Amino acid sequence: MKTKILLLLLFCSGLAFSQVTIKENEIMIDVDSNVKSFETVIEYIKENHGKNKYNIIAPNPKGYSISIKKNANMQPVLQFDKAESNKGVKINKDKVGEITFKRNTELTITITTTDKDPVEKVYKIKTQTDWMWTTTFGANAIFYTNHNRFISQTDNGLQKVTEIQSNKTIELMPTVMFNFMDYQDTISYGFTGGLGINFEEIAVFAGLSLGIGQNIILTGGVGVHKQTLPNANYFIGQTIDSSVTNDNLNESQYRINPFIGISFRLDKNPFKK
Repeated sequence: MKTKILLLLLFCSGLAFSQVTIKENEIMIDVDSNVKSFETVIEYIKENHGKNKYNIIAPNPKGYSISIKKNANMQPVLQFDKAESNKGVKINKDKVGEITFKRNTELTITITTTDKDPVEKVYKIKTQTDWMWTTTFGANAIFYTNHNRFISQTDNGLQKVTEIQSNKTIELMPTVMFNFMDYQDTISYGFTGGLGINFEEIAVFAGLSLGIGQNIILTGGVGVHKQTLPNANYFIGQTIDSSVTNDNLNESQYRINPFIGISFRLDKNPFKK
C-alpha cells in the first residue's frame, strides 16, 4: 500500500531522472546522458486506460540511432505473455514513437551514439501487476467420493463377487503447488495448480487458494489421481473361480475427487534427497 501511495505521489509531480523524465503522457529521453543503463517501474492505471498511453520524446540533434522495443514484462515461470514485435527507427525528429502500457509491459529504448567509439545506452520502463507466481510445498488430502470395492465371498459353496465399502476414504499426498496470487495483502486469494507424487503415481490438482502471510497457502479444489475401484469385467453376484483374487476384482483407475491442502513457501524443495 505504501508503495502504491509513493508511486501516485511521484506521478502527480512527474518522474524525473537525469536521463528520463516521465510526466503526464510524455516520456522524455535525454539522448546525451552519460548514463548507460537505466530501469524504472511505473504504475499501470486500470481506472483510466488513456493515462497509460505515452508519447516518447527524444530530441536527437546528433542523429544517434534509436531503437524502440515493446515486450511483455515476464512474470516468474508459468506466466505466458506474448511479446510484441520490435520497432527500430533512426530519426532526428523529437517524437520517436508512442506506447500504450498494459499490465506487465516493458519498454526498452536503446540509444547508440555516432562517435568514433559508439556507446550503447539502454533505458527500460516497465509496468507490473501485484499478482505473481510462487512455488510452495506441502500435502493435499484427497477425499474419495466413491470408495466401493469388490471382494470374493463364499455363498452356498460358490465364490461370488460382493461389493463392500472400503475403509480408505481419504489419501494424503505430498505436493508441489504453483500459486498465482496478489501478495500485496497479508490475507490474499488466488488460483493454484499442482502436482502430487506418492512414489507410485502422479496426481494433478487445481483449485482456489488462500494465502496467509505470503508463506502459508490453503487450497481447495479437485484432483485427478489413481484410485482402486471395482473391475468393470466383474459384476455383483457373479460366480467366479477360486483362483480369482480380490486384487483381480479391482483395478486402478484415474478419477476426479475433491481435495483440501496446505503448502508452505520454502527456500528449497524438501522432497529432494
